[in-house]
Amino acid sequence: MAKKGERGRCVTGVEGLDNILGGGIPTSSIVLVAGACGTGKTSLGLEFLVRGVMAGEPGLLITTVEGPDKLLSNVPRFILSGSDLDEAAIKKLVAALAKQIAAHRIKRLVIDTIDTVLTEIKDDALDALLLGELSEVLFKNECTALLVSSSEKCERIEGRVADGIVMMGNLERKGDLLRTMQVVKMKGTSHSRSKYVVDLTDAGVLVTPLLKGGL
Repeated sequence: MAKKGERGRCVTGVEGLDNILGGGIPTSSIVLVAGACGTGKTSLGLEFLVRGVMAGEPGLLITTVEGPDKLLSNVPRFILSGSDLDEAAIKKLVAALAKQIAAHRIKRLVIDTIDTVLTEIKDDALDALLLGELSEVLFKNECTALLVSSSEKCERIEGRVADGIVMMGNLERKGDLLRTMQVVKMKGTSHSRSKYVVDLTDAGVLVTPLLKGGL
């Protein structure tokens, strides 16, 4: 339980990550999870949701990696095509998302990937509008979000409303390619900025210290 005057914590449940974050992600944060393909971003997002369900915190996954026809046939119709993303459409999109979050008491949201939406928004002002409106919805509903990105356009999020930035990467070591994680930024908590090794195991995502020697 948070002390008076402190924000509550969303305990990720990911082995090793909550220790890095000093107890978890501050509630209602928007956290950018960025990195190249194959670095474990989607696995981290899914584990975040699964661990939430296990802790009694409903989650919502919005995936944009499928084609729009298939995607829209399987989810509520609040996803709009990029060509429709003017100011009115963005506000309608966020309002519909807010309705889903409130109706189902969603506490964890993962958008995988945010790149698809940002790429189709040509105006930086609309970009800021989308992220700003989303931030307000999350704060009101005490919902914590991970926005997955593998694009250089993630810089558009970093400089605006991202409360946290988790960089995922690859590191070659003695012929092996290790997945790595580094918490670059996390408002509202003290955290390690060291680089860690990420293992995708049968029991879930495991985050362990990166030994410095023998590179």
